[in-house]
Amino acid sequence: MNNLKKFISILIIFLILFTSCTKIDEVEKENPVSNENNKKIVATWITYYEIEELVDKTDNVVDFESLIYEKIQSIKKYSINNIFIHVRAFDDCFYKSNIFPISVYCDDNDGELKFDVLQVFINVCHSLDIKVHAWINPYRIRNDGNISKIHKKSYAYQLLEESSERLIISDSFIYYNPSCVEINSYILSGIREILDDYYVDGIHIDDYFYPTINTEIDDSIYDSYKKSGGLLSLSDYRRECVNSLVASIYSLVKSYDRKLIFSISPCGDLNKNFNELYADVTHWMTSTGYVDYIIPQIYYGYNNENMPFEKVLNEWMSKNDKECKIIIGLGVYKSGKKDIYAGNGINEWLDFTNIIARQVKHSFDNNADGISFYSFSDLLVFDENSVVSTENKNIIKQMELYVT
Repeated sequence: MNNLKKFISILIIFLILFTSCTKIDEVEKENPVSNENNKKIVATWITYYEIEELVDKTDNVVDFESLIYEKIQSIKKYSINNIFIHVRAFDDCFYKSNIFPISVYCDDNDGELKFDVLQVFINVCHSLDIKVHAWINPYRIRNDGNISKIHKKSYAYQLLEESSERLIISDSFIYYNPSCVEINSYILSGIREILDDYYVDGIHIDDYFYPTINTEIDDSIYDSYKKSGGLLSLSDYRRECVNSLVASIYSLVKSYDRKLIFSISPCGDLNKNFNELYADVTHWMTSTGYVDYIIPQIYYGYNNENMPFEKVLNEWMSKNDKECKIIIGLGVYKSGKKDIYAGNGINEWLDFTNIIARQVKHSFDNNADGISFYSFSDLLVFDENSVVSTENKNIIKQMELYVT
């Protein structure tokens, strides 16, 4: 009798899926991949500005945790099993720390932590069988050049008073200088604190490496390197500085538990990574001791004039020799918007509502180990008859074919 009920339920679901269709575009419906579907990684990023919006909605931790539970529960329909949560977007933090000042995005207006955001997300996500990766931006201090906004309790403020070359300051950003290897110890101490105090499932960084190709930011550092017998070109020296940090983070994470994950989400443009950000992603992907997951941000449509999705996806997949898992970052945030850098594809995300759903299919069909959606709040949009809502419904249908 139970088997009969199960058969009838499956038949009903099949009939519903078969007879339903979207108003604009239909999801590609084919048999799911034949490998172990339930082990596919399905993730989303939760950004610092999304966290700020959530923190501002309530004044006590009980209500905050209830709110987070509601939001995380609502994205389970996408088969999410991992999240990358911003815990240090700049030179501050969203958790209890003896190293970093509290972020203005989650303080109580007196500089104190309003809620331990990281701990709440760990509690909620682990209760829902979702892994939590602490997402940091190791070098970025500010996304503007306003030095008056640097927190007086921060390491950056100390360096500012010393006029140290360990800082890169421009009109549009302030960064720790990746060419200063001394900075690595500071970055690693922050990661060590997270691993000591929180049961995270991994550490995650994204595509903020060198902020500029300007040769003046490290000319004295590089000159000292050459005088000491260094043979690398400036570009190779910069790439080696980033390599050193990446390898050090990987080693630190694994020293706590080999099962902990270190992941990196680089820019989707391989050439830009190598030549402008000085991130030798191919080396990390094909060598041991650097990274567990690479998550390229392939936030391009199919009609993007310079970076069409399928071409870029194939380029990335061709670089992977399975030293690490490759998870494809998909730009849900573009749904329903003009893509101003896409050339002739500028209106693609306005005209079609199955772009991400198709990209899910192409990623898995090309043997990607998973996908990650950017970002969290975009997955929550279900306005009646909107392009974004229709796209999200299509994504859910496509996920049902690939992930159990």
